[in-house]
Amino acid sequence: MRKILVSSLAFIFIYLMLHFSGYFSHNETSSYLTVISFLLISIAVILSGCELFANGVECIGDRLNLSHATAGSLLAAVGTAMPETLIPILALIFGKGIHRESIAVGAILGAPFMLATLAFFFTGLTSLILYLMKKRDKAVHYVNLSALKTELLFFIIAMIVILIISYINNSLTDHITAVLLLLTYALFVKITLNHRSEDGEEYTEHLHFSYIMSCPANNFWITLQTLTGLALIVVGAHIFINFLTLLSIKSGLSSLVLALLLAPVASELPEKFNSVIWTIKGKDTLALSNVTGAMVFQSTIPVSIGLIFTQWHLGHTELLNIAFSLSMAVIVYITILTRKKLPSFMLMTGGIFYLIYILRIFVFM
Repeated sequence: MRKILVSSLAFIFIYLMLHFSGYFSHNETSSYLTVISFLLISIAVILSGCELFANGVECIGDRLNLSHATAGSLLAAVGTAMPETLIPILALIFGKGIHRESIAVGAILGAPFMLATLAFFFTGLTSLILYLMKKRDKAVHYVNLSALKTELLFFIIAMIVILIISYINNSLTDHITAVLLLLTYALFVKITLNHRSEDGEEYTEHLHFSYIMSCPANNFWITLQTLTGLALIVVGAHIFINFLTLLSIKSGLSSLVLALLLAPVASELPEKFNSVIWTIKGKDTLALSNVTGAMVFQSTIPVSIGLIFTQWHLGHTELLNIAFSLSMAVIVYITILTRKKLPSFMLMTGGIFYLIYILRIFVFM
């Protein structure tokens, strides 16, 4: 872990030196190899940040005596949601022309879609692989079903409201809905804080910084490690998105594709990686609540920003995005409600929705 952290910090330093020297702005003929190399290394930065952040969240949850559902839905979900939340805000502030709102709205809608499809898919796939490797007795996620149902219900209601007002397309209605969504998230936080711990829930006993820097596992170092992990996630995602943008320019992809698919794939990496890490460690409630908590956050706070500061004119592609996110959440919710368990293959259904959406954009648009 120490080598990974040092390597990540060294990469960020080199990137910043090249950035401020004007290397990337003036070298428009950068090769595909250079762009892809920076993309891959930035993923490593995000991974190291996720490991530090996830470990720090566990230590905070342990100190505050929080349940896994609460720690995952609030601490982890909101923290790792920062990269994708910043994208629409920055797009609205610094964007130009027609790309300003298209990137903002695309990033806002793309985030919950990626969580409900790819994040669910990779989490389910991880559990299935562990079962096939005989490291799990069943291809099932052992989660706090009550907490998960609550989070999914909040998300489903929010997405239904968003779908309806997107068809109404009235500025007054949009602004009223934005306020209601903000109040909805406040209610969600209140309910989530009351989630109870289930039998067998345990947190990591050791802080990574204790190994890396030989520091004591007190509140200061736990907080510092968590913030360091979050910083690596944000910086890594920022670098990833910059080079993803450069790749889109070189390949000729439209800004709509970038907004709806490429940027959210990059910015949602923290949730995906954290959920995979926690699933491997057998902490399924942390893994799933990290995703569903982020889904609730993304369907309320960023959407409120979009409803207030953009025209919110959605086309068929964007409406399909909302419909697919909603459909996947309903499938998981009904599965939990009727079967009283969450099989891995049900989460992997998200991959089908994502594949259909990709085909819709690249083949049928």
